[in-house]
Amino acid sequence: MESNGTNQTLFAVGQYPGRWGFWTQQIVTPIIVVVGIAGNLASFLLMKTKSFRKKSYSHFLCALAVFDSLCLINREITLIHEMMVDNEKDGVFKYYSDLSCQMFSFYEHVCYLMSSWLIVGMAAERVVAMCFPFKKTLIRTQTGAIVTIISTFVVMCFTQLFRFIMMKNIGGVCQGDTYKHTEYIKLHIYFYQLTLVLCLPFLLVLVCNTLVMYQIYRVRKAAVKSRSRVVMRSHKSTLMLLAIAFTYLITMLPLVLISFIWMVAMENADVSLVISLYPIQQCVSVISYCNYGVNFFIYILSGRSFRLELRRIFLKEQLQNTSATRTREEFLRLQ
Repeated sequence: MESNGTNQTLFAVGQYPGRWGFWTQQIVTPIIVVVGIAGNLASFLLMKTKSFRKKSYSHFLCALAVFDSLCLINREITLIHEMMVDNEKDGVFKYYSDLSCQMFSFYEHVCYLMSSWLIVGMAAERVVAMCFPFKKTLIRTQTGAIVTIISTFVVMCFTQLFRFIMMKNIGGVCQGDTYKHTEYIKLHIYFYQLTLVLCLPFLLVLVCNTLVMYQIYRVRKAAVKSRSRVVMRSHKSTLMLLAIAFTYLITMLPLVLISFIWMVAMENADVSLVISLYPIQQCVSVISYCNYGVNFFIYILSGRSFRLELRRIFLKEQLQNTSATRTREEFLRLQ
């Protein structure tokens, strides 16, 4: 939600929501941002190692690390702006031109969309991998994964082109010009927020995960009967990707529910309900931010191979640093 516009609307009718949601965002979010960006950087490096970079899902996870980090940065920029406005100072967007607001809004919302739809892509890739294990489909190849990511990016960009027409800098806030473009609210809330960011990806990931879990259950049931240990150990990558997808579902579910209730309250002009929901929505948003920074910790917890590869990365850096220090010391001794 565009919180600055919502604040202005509530203040205009003389209503002030609780401050605890605002301070929860301001205190907790920077911690999530710092930890999340560090984890995403480690995730990117991990997926670029020889052990993982040739796997199709590694491309999805690398792209996800990039867009998740951008989402965290964008979120922190918005919170800094809100804090500045709260302290009666000029916000971050005060001197933005209309074009600057349009470009920032386009970039920001495409990042959020990519973060959601890359998880859908990974979930779909796992469905194909589990249901057609012996069939070489395009999405399971490196080229197919890259094509899927680029195609998703192009489609997401296309869905947000309306922001170049409808966004303006209104009183130092980048928001939709609802006076000239009354359809902006429907496009932003119903089409972008509820459909593209929350409900559609949520449902697709849920369906894909259900299919994958059912297939794993069938295969493992057959493996138990035949006492095959190889099959029992072959699903570690799939389970790790399932953990990422289910984390997305868990962190986004409260926001989906609150958003639906919020929309109903707005449609019915129930100001008291909107005011009581506003700080709750702010806290629930903080939970959803965890989705952008938790993947690295899922890798570490999900499999021994990820931990070993990460250890190799850090040991290699330590050996290089030790070697460089020794060379420097030997050079100084010769002098």
